[in-house]
Amino acid sequence: MSETLAARSRPEFAPAASIDVSVVIVNWNARDALLACLASLGRHPPSCPWEAIVVDNGSGDGSLAALRATAPWATVIANERNRGLAAANNQGLLASRGAHILLSNPDVLYTDGCVDALRALLERRPGAAFAVPRLLQADGLPQTSAGDLPTLAEALRGSVAARQAGGAPSGFWWHGWAHDEERPIGHGGEAAYLVRRSAVAEIGMQDERFPLDWEGIDWSARVHEAGWEVWLCPSAVVLHEGGVSIRQAPLRWIIQSHVGMYRYFRKRRPAPLAPVLAAAFGARAGVKLARALAGARLYEQAHERARLEEAGDA
Repeated sequence: MSETLAARSRPEFAPAASIDVSVVIVNWNARDALLACLASLGRHPPSCPWEAIVVDNGSGDGSLAALRATAPWATVIANERNRGLAAANNQGLLASRGAHILLSNPDVLYTDGCVDALRALLERRPGAAFAVPRLLQADGLPQTSAGDLPTLAEALRGSVAARQAGGAPSGFWWHGWAHDEERPIGHGGEAAYLVRRSAVAEIGMQDERFPLDWEGIDWSARVHEAGWEVWLCPSAVVLHEGGVSIRQAPLRWIIQSHVGMYRYFRKRRPAPLAPVLAAAFGARAGVKLARALAGARLYEQAHERARLEEAGDA
């Protein structure tokens, strides 16, 4: 599916008059988290007409049977194989009927008023394509939810530039920032975010060449390139466990995330630099794979470092 596929070329990609918010959840072997996520939406639904769409990427953990037994009100799209996150998100986007689409991981819990707050932000900020909630760890500590679009140097270093004391937030992730200000950002945490359908009609859907990771950053960059904005909504709070699916295939995640990094910068750099980018990100992936094979738990370590930084600033 081309990244330029959009409503202007698909008349059926128009909102239904009776639905305002479509929740799209992509699942891969995250049965318990998925059911808890849907239950949280059931307890704290948006105040407008809404629907839930679950795109299952070939799970083998009984997700589909459990879903149909406990949440028959959710629309289910069952893929026979794991098509990747961007492709599954696009399936959900095409099946959705709402003027707003909430793209959601299964490992999140929604709090009271969260979806309404995101929707209200898009209504009062006509230039906003995406509204991003404030993320909290499962233990209630803050999780970094906002940052600038990445530079090539930041991606290759693998570091996140925290803001300077007393200065404006800056860097790929704004660690240490209080996340208490409604403001435009470069990109947000992709555990959950509300998307304006008319913006998707203009910028197109997600680029399916990103199999896992960096598809959301690429989408945010395209939002900015088209003149739209991404906003953080601190009054919308989501609890995020993180890594439920990634932990099942950490080596695959390392490879695919580096493929995503390469594709992101390859799209935005002159063609002659492609071999250099491929070599640089290939070498970086090799180091990460070697560490993982030696027993390092990279995803958990990265989140633990971020958690400790946030806890220190809380």
